[in-house]
Amino acid sequence: MKAFEAELPENKFLRIHKSYIVNLDKIDRFNSKNVEVGAYEIPLSRNKKTQLVDALNNI
Repeated sequence: MKAFEAELPENKFLRIHKSYIVNLDKIDRFNSKNVEVGAYEIPLSRNKKTQLVDALNNI
C-alpha cells in the first residue's frame, strides 16, 4: 500500500485509514468517523481527521 500511495499525487489523494486511500475531489462529505465517496462510507482514522481537513481546505 505504501508503494502505491507514493506513486499518487499528494495534493489529490490522501490515506485516511490504514486500508484506504481516497481521491480528495471525490469526497462528498465526512464526519469524525467516516468519509462518504459516492455510495460508499469509508472509515476515517482518528489520527487522519486533521490532515483530511487541511487537505480539503487546500483544494
